[in-house]
Formats: sequence, C-alpha cells, structure tokens
Amino acid sequence: MTIHIEFTSETLGILKKERHTHPVPLVRRRLQALWLKSRGLSNYRIALLVDVYETTLRDYFQLYQQNGVEGLKSLYFCFG
Repeated sequence: MTIHIEFTSETLGILKKERHTHPVPLVRRRLQALWLKSRGLSNYRIALLVDVYETTLRDYFQLYQQNGVEGLKSLYFCFG
C-alpha cells in the first residue's frame, strides 16, 4: 500500500538537519525514514535502509500524518 505524504519546505529543512543531529536514535531513524520518503524512495527500500519492517514504517508515516514532526519526536513507553 502506498501512502502519499506532502512535505513543506520547512518540514524538509527540519528532516534534513535533525535526521543526523537529534539526540535520540529512534527519533533519528523516524526522521530519516520520512526524509527518504520525501526523496521518492519506495516503502520497501526505505524499510531496508532504516532497518525496520514495512509495518513499522507505516506507523512512522501515520505518526507524521497525525502529529507532524513533533509526533515523530514523541516517545511513548509502556511498562507492565
């Protein structure tokens, strides 16, 4: 399934910079995945490059669609 996502120039600037500089590795991975999506790579190829399953990749895309870049930066932990 192809997910169409539009990116503003502001968002592209954030993705370009913070995919390398964000202090949390998980967030860097999410940002990298969206950066690659903005460059037109297939979901299959992005999943290989960022080392996640395609279902996880779709979760990243949904996070972005629902909450923007800040959604990608949020971390939720469940203990129990």
